[in-house]
Amino acid sequence: MSDNSKDDNEAKVSCKMATTWIRPNPTSMNYNVGLNMMNSLTREKEPFVTMDGDRHVRWYMCGPTVYDASHMGHARTYLGFDIIRRILTNYFGYNVTLCMNITDIDDKIIDRANTRGISITELSRKYEQEFHEDMEQLNVLPPDVLTRVTEYMDDIVTYINDIIVKGLAYESNGSVYFAVEEFSSAANHQYCKLCPEQVNNAELLAEGEGKLTQEFTSDKRSPRDFALWKKSKSGEPSWSSPWGEGRPGWHIECSVMASDVFTQMGIPDGRMDIHSGGVDLKFP
Repeated sequence: MSDNSKDDNEAKVSCKMATTWIRPNPTSMNYNVGLNMMNSLTREKEPFVTMDGDRHVRWYMCGPTVYDASHMGHARTYLGFDIIRRILTNYFGYNVTLCMNITDIDDKIIDRANTRGISITELSRKYEQEFHEDMEQLNVLPPDVLTRVTEYMDDIVTYINDIIVKGLAYESNGSVYFAVEEFSSAANHQYCKLCPEQVNNAELLAEGEGKLTQEFTSDKRSPRDFALWKKSKSGEPSWSSPWGEGRPGWHIECSVMASDVFTQMGIPDGRMDIHSGGVDLKFP
């Protein structure tokens, strides 16, 4: 690829290396211990201030996709975050509310369940239970709130429809795709801002879409667009939607669950102080 072509492609999605972080600006500052934390957006240590300037920390953590047994990567991730949580609580005196999800519907889960001749519910519940047992053995504290994707289907459909109404997603052949270029050209929006150097990484894009939906890639307006709702094929689990029977794409699930949980706690727009997860969640 020539340098000009590369520049043109990156310009299309407005993916700049320099990223502006909007710092929390509470109306009053009632609790500040002078703590600095690494910010994955700016890639620098930043002063840690909660949204409300008080002791209450709202934290959303992406949990496992339960298609197989937990491994050392899970142990490293959740032990690390548990240590941070304990330090915030026991040393700095913060009141942490931690929400974590379980992804219990996914292409990997469907594929593994079909291979074993069991239902996705049987497979996902088995490995979810094993995950919780592993975390208990590691002395990792459980989350305050636990959510599962399959319990949020109506909310996910509503959320996706709102994105369509805003002109940032479109239906195609029974699936719904996020329109990356439309999002990037909108005011105050920036695509791929956590990991801009990966914007043209086709391998990561394909991995994010899932093994069972690669044949639908021709339905997209752009190769960068990704599925918010996947049309289900015969024999695959499905839920009703305005676009036909299907299931959610990987990218939309945590957006819906986190927004719902924190909105129900009375937080405007379902905002949070901390979001955490594996490094693979930075992109796509």
